[in-house]
Formats: sequence, structure tokens, C-alpha cells
Amino acid sequence: MPSPKAVAVTVPVVAVAALSPGTALAVSSPSPQDVAWMKASAAGDRFEIQGGRMAQSHAHSAVVKQLGVRLASDHTKSSRDMKKLAAQLKVTLPDTPDSKERAELARLSSLHGTAFDKQYVKTEISDHKTDIAEAKKEISTGSDPQVVNEARKDLPVLRTHLKLAEQAQSRIG
Repeated sequence: MPSPKAVAVTVPVVAVAALSPGTALAVSSPSPQDVAWMKASAAGDRFEIQGGRMAQSHAHSAVVKQLGVRLASDHTKSSRDMKKLAAQLKVTLPDTPDSKERAELARLSSLHGTAFDKQYVKTEISDHKTDIAEAKKEISTGSDPQVVNEARKDLPVLRTHLKLAEQAQSRIG
């Protein structure tokens, strides 16, 4: 009878030898859910970057302008990270917000001053609640470890953004 150490060495070699090259690649491919989350996250990053830049020029309140700076900066980093992961996994990401987000940006662009402040903060609170739920779903049911890890990395940042937006809302009234 082989020693346990010999069995541990032999079993992986046999398992690898049993896999065809195509099977090994399939194991590391993201699922449709993983791809959908990546695409939604990338579109959301574009929305946050554009909205954050808009806040810097349209907002009246310094706290809302600061929120815009923070969101644009953090989502620019998130976008870079997602693009790297997508390149590794051969996933094509959108380079614009989705249609709903584009419509919201158009609506926000027509506002200035305190009207902008209130709508922008309301939008950010709602959007980040949705983003948090989507990241949690990816973490709990995603299949590609790299994609799940990206969601894990994003979640605390999204929670911080929600908290900052809620604080901004309480300050502007």
C-alpha cells in the first residue's frame, strides 16, 4: 500500500492527465453571470466617473463637489482594475454607461446648484444600494474566483460611497 504522501503526489498527476486541454480552459472561463456583473460594473464605473466630474462643475455645495471628486477617482481606479481582469478573461466591456445611466446623466446635466446637489446625492444613494446588492450577489453566486475577488474588493468601496452620499444628503438637507 502506498504511503499517504505518495498518494497525494499521484492523485493530482492522474487528474491533470485525465483533463483535455479544452476542459482546463473551461474551468477558468467566467460564467454568463460573471460576465454580466463585469459589464454592469464597468458601465457603472463610467456612470460614476462622468457623474462625479459633472458634480464638480454643477454642484453648489462643497460636500457634493467633494463627493463627486471621490467617486470619479475611486471609480477610475475600479475601471482600470476591471479592464485588466477583462483582458485576462477575454471579456469585452462597455466603455459607456448603460442606457438608464445615460438618461440619468442627461437629467443631471440640466440641473445646477442646490437642485443638482439634491438630485445627484439621491441618485448616488440609490445607485450605490443597487451596486452593493449586485456585488454581494456576485460574491455569493459567481463562479470565476478572479471575478468574485473583484466584487469582494469593490464591496467596501461601494459601502464607503453609500455612507459618504448619505452624509452629504444630511448636510445639504
